[in-house]
Amino acid sequence: MIMSSKDFKNLEALAKKERSRKMTKEEAIQSLVDAGIINKDKKFMPPYKNLERIVIRK
Repeated sequence: MIMSSKDFKNLEALAKKERSRKMTKEEAIQSLVDAGIINKDKKFMPPYKNLERIVIRK
C-alpha cells in the first residue's frame, strides 16, 4: 500500500509533535524497548549493537 500525501503530512505532523514532547528518562528507555532497539536490561539488540560504541551510559 502506498501512503497518500495527506497521510504522509499527518505522519510528519505527528512526528514533529512527538519530537517536541518532553520525556522522562524512564519514558525514553521504554520507548527504545518498545521499538526493539534495547531490551529490558538496557542492552542493545543485535541489529543495534554498533550503537554501544557511541552511547554514553550514566
